[in-house]
Amino acid sequence: MPTESPEHLAHRRVLLQLERTIDEHQKHTLDKSQLKAWKIDFQRMTLDRKDSDRNPSFFAPYSSLPEPDDSIVSQVRSSLEREDTCFTRPADRARQVAGRWSYYIPYEVKCNPGEVVWSSKDVGEYTPYKDLYQHEQPEFGTFRMTDIPGKGFPHTKAYMYNNLDTNDEEILRGELLTILRLMLGQLRKARLLQHMKAPVFLISFMGKRARAFESYFDGEALVLRTTKLYNFPEETSIGFKNLAEWYLSSPVGNTF
Repeated sequence: MPTESPEHLAHRRVLLQLERTIDEHQKHTLDKSQLKAWKIDFQRMTLDRKDSDRNPSFFAPYSSLPEPDDSIVSQVRSSLEREDTCFTRPADRARQVAGRWSYYIPYEVKCNPGEVVWSSKDVGEYTPYKDLYQHEQPEFGTFRMTDIPGKGFPHTKAYMYNNLDTNDEEILRGELLTILRLMLGQLRKARLLQHMKAPVFLISFMGKRARAFESYFDGEALVLRTTKLYNFPEETSIGFKNLAEWYLSSPVGNTF
C-alpha cells in the first residue's frame, strides 16, 4: 500500500482548510481581493490555440473537431431567445446551453494504441471530496466528470451549472468548491499518492454564458486560471468549439 509523504499531506491539509473556509463563507461571488486573501493565485487563460503561452498547462487540446453546424447554432439561438417560458433562471439557461454543447461533443473519441483513455461513468460513480451539488439557493452542480484509471495521471475534467450570473472579474463560490472537491478527491486516492499536483479542468455554465478553468496547487498557492466568459448565442460557434477541444484534451505536464 503506498504511503503519503509529509509534503503531500501538508499540501492536502492546506487545500482541506481552504475548502472548509470557502464552504463556510457567506458570499456567493468572490472578487480578486478575497481570492488574494485566501492565497489563491488568480490568472487569465485563453483557449485560443494561437496564443499558446496562455493556454492550459496540464491539458493538450483535441484538434480534430469540426465547427458546430448551422443546426446547432440555430437551436442555441432559438432556445435562448425565447423569453415566454418559465425556464429563464441562470441554472435553466445553463442547462439549455450545456445540453446543446454536449450533443456537439463526440464522447466516443477513438484513441490510438497506447493513448490515454478517460473514464466514462456517471458522476455518482466517482469519489470526489464531499458533494458536487448544492441544492439550496443559489444551487450548483456537476453535469459530468471524468478521470483516468490507473496511477499515471491525476488529472480531472468536469462541466457544471450555476444558478448565478457573474462577470469576468468575479469567481463563484460554487466554482471554487467544485474545483477543490475534485482536486482533493484525487489527492487522497492511494493510487495517486506519488503525484504532488492534481490538475483540474472545469467548464462552468451560468445563464447564457460559460467559461473554463484550469487549477492546481503549486506548493504555495492554489493557481486558478480562467478564460473570459463566452456569451451565447453570439459566440456559439467559437465558444462551443474552444470549450469542446479542451474538454476532450489529453493530460500533459509534470505532476510530481
